[in-house]
Amino acid sequence: MDERAGGDVRAVAASTLESRGAEPERLSREFFRAEYALNHRIHHFGKPYISLVDGICMGGGLGLSIHGAYRVVTEKLVLAMPETGIGLFPDVGGGWFLPRFPGESGTYLGLTGARCSAADAMWLGYGTHHVESARLDS
Repeated sequence: MDERAGGDVRAVAASTLESRGAEPERLSREFFRAEYALNHRIHHFGKPYISLVDGICMGGGLGLSIHGAYRVVTEKLVLAMPETGIGLFPDVGGGWFLPRFPGESGTYLGLTGARCSAADAMWLGYGTHHVESARLDS
């Protein structure tokens, strides 16, 4: 999941521009239907699903990684739900997983788009394991 960041927003915006705004609702529906279906499959996958998160993980990357059983993070992790910065709500399951973070931390992240480090992610319960980035390949 290295450098997975903002693909959902970029893809929808690019598709809208390519169609000259003719069908933004259809394009958005198709994209997010596929995204949510994949999140659902990951969540209900019959075997342990392990996300290796080594770098930026925002928006769609967070939605894809959080629904698995294990999330191995490194010191390079930068975690956020930046959608609110462009007027969107925290999608890709944010309405489900943000309230499950300790206290009001999920509310804060969902409203501000604040960035989190690997230590923050471990405290939130997002990271289930931590390993040095250099050791991921071994």
